[in-house]
Amino acid sequence: MFHDAVMASLVRPCFQDAAAAGPAARIFAWGARAVYIGPALNLSAHRNAVAVVALGLDDAFGVGDPPVATSGRYRRCRSVVIPPGTLHHFADTRGRMVFLYLDPFSKDLARLRASAQGPAPHAAFDLSVEDALIRILTALADDRADWTATRTALESLLSPPADRAIDPRVETALAMLHGRAGDRLSLDTLAVRVGLSESRLRHLFKDATGVPLRRYRLWVAMRAAMTAMARGETLTAAAMVGGFASSAHFSAAFRAMFGMEPSRLAKGRMAIGE
Repeated sequence: MFHDAVMASLVRPCFQDAAAAGPAARIFAWGARAVYIGPALNLSAHRNAVAVVALGLDDAFGVGDPPVATSGRYRRCRSVVIPPGTLHHFADTRGRMVFLYLDPFSKDLARLRASAQGPAPHAAFDLSVEDALIRILTALADDRADWTATRTALESLLSPPADRAIDPRVETALAMLHGRAGDRLSLDTLAVRVGLSESRLRHLFKDATGVPLRRYRLWVAMRAAMTAMARGETLTAAAMVGGFASSAHFSAAFRAMFGMEPSRLAKGRMAIGE
């Protein structure tokens, strides 16, 4: 199953400055989902390549899209679901935050959005499972529950994997993207290899993943570059691994996607669990 490769691409690089006090941020992953627990980072407005649930473990926080942000009005909440590719911004974050990255091949997003008590054009607020999610993940953050128990509890709140099969041509394209991340394979190359027209591949890919192929390709390149940085590579070397033209190109693209510069990775403190 291709879910393991997709899971690896979902882990968002959220890190805490080395000078900051407190425990390291932690990332846990299972299947094609991932969970970040740690401090908020005052990120600028950005888009994620997959749907994300944001939770304030200790307090409410503000969420705004660009029209709201420019007017200075943010909606405060303890939970929000943000669809993939949606430009958003968090403000007035206090205490620990959780970012739950959803499986693009599951019914997670549809189920959680349907449970929201405060639907909005660009997000869905106040989930009916908010209290349960906060209780479960606070226990994990406080080391009162281990990851195995937490994962089981989360599974009970989320939908099982989708029962529809992934189109094998899309799966082939995904495998090629992950296998040759630094090559930044073009749409026409992928289309020829899977035996589809470019327009048909674009359509099937977006339908299967919820993410445009071009943006997903950038996500894969980011992951390759971040993995290189985790091995101790310089910013320039990591940019080359991801197929970016230069470290400046990598930094600009990274900031647009994650709301911070990749140089903060080198200052990060992170633990990973599975």
